[in-house]
Amino acid sequence: MFYLSPMNNRYTIHIVLFVLFSVILIPRLSAQDDHLQFNVVNDTARMENAVPEDSLGNLLGIDEDSDLFDNVDHGDGMLFTYFNWMPGYNLYQNFDIIRIHYKHVGSAPRDTIDLRGYHHPANYRITSNYGWRHKRMHRGVDLGYPTGTPVAAAWDGMVRISKGSNTGGYGNLIVIRHDNGLETYYAHLSRRLVNPGQIVKAGDIIGLGGNTGRSYGSHLHFEIRYLGNDFNPNRLVDFDNFKLRFDTLYVSGYSVSTPNPPTEEQKAAAQQKAQTSAQYYKVRKGDNLGRIAQKYHTSVSKIKKLNHLRSDFIREGQRLRVR
Repeated sequence: MFYLSPMNNRYTIHIVLFVLFSVILIPRLSAQDDHLQFNVVNDTARMENAVPEDSLGNLLGIDEDSDLFDNVDHGDGMLFTYFNWMPGYNLYQNFDIIRIHYKHVGSAPRDTIDLRGYHHPANYRITSNYGWRHKRMHRGVDLGYPTGTPVAAAWDGMVRISKGSNTGGYGNLIVIRHDNGLETYYAHLSRRLVNPGQIVKAGDIIGLGGNTGRSYGSHLHFEIRYLGNDFNPNRLVDFDNFKLRFDTLYVSGYSVSTPNPPTEEQKAAAQQKAQTSAQYYKVRKGDNLGRIAQKYHTSVSKIKKLNHLRSDFIREGQRLRVR
């Protein structure tokens, strides 16, 4: 009888994995529906239809670190009733308080995101940056928080996730969906001080820094996502000076970009043009932003920006600028 040595066993396993990939997994990869995925190219966040670079590793289970952060959602979610006054009502397709990572179906709409009102989570600098790290994608930045340091919400919004179990490598995790359409993640917390469905303002203390989950030292893991897709927070935030780099984020449906700061002359010209072409609408009973935007051939986000609205809530008799 022929017996395989341990060395032969290892070679046999490699051959089996190769055959498995060639016969089964390649068709699976090619058959995947196109989905939105941000990739960083020359430090520019781009949303593409390509399969993520680490998909093969995830499918074969080669890099288990990825599973601790990316593949953390198992079983059914739990959906809040999504009212039109909740953040992202006309952008996101659900408000799931169990499943961590939002999955968007379809393409991303063109939009202009107002980033004003930002509050830095706390004045600590980056200890580990966004990008590939130890054969897996590090989808946020790590800030060197001492345990027990208060963590603040970045923008106004509503808590979607607040849990400490079944979060994979995140440990104690809070996810906030913001009025401007972004979502932020706050991970490895020692304590969570907010619950799903709770409305928060920028600067509100939502938790305390810690060392829970897959963490080898006290720090805060901070992510910024749009429709479930992560991108480099450094594109928006100056982590050395604890403030925004820009006050606007443009989403074309294929890419996310930040503008060059306008000159004072450009600002004055834009303001004068806006004042001369302004158009207003008085809210009637039963109106909502979606219906008003459709009537005036504009978008909900533009109406909200013109009127400095932080949610989709409007009241009868309110005077709204629509152009």
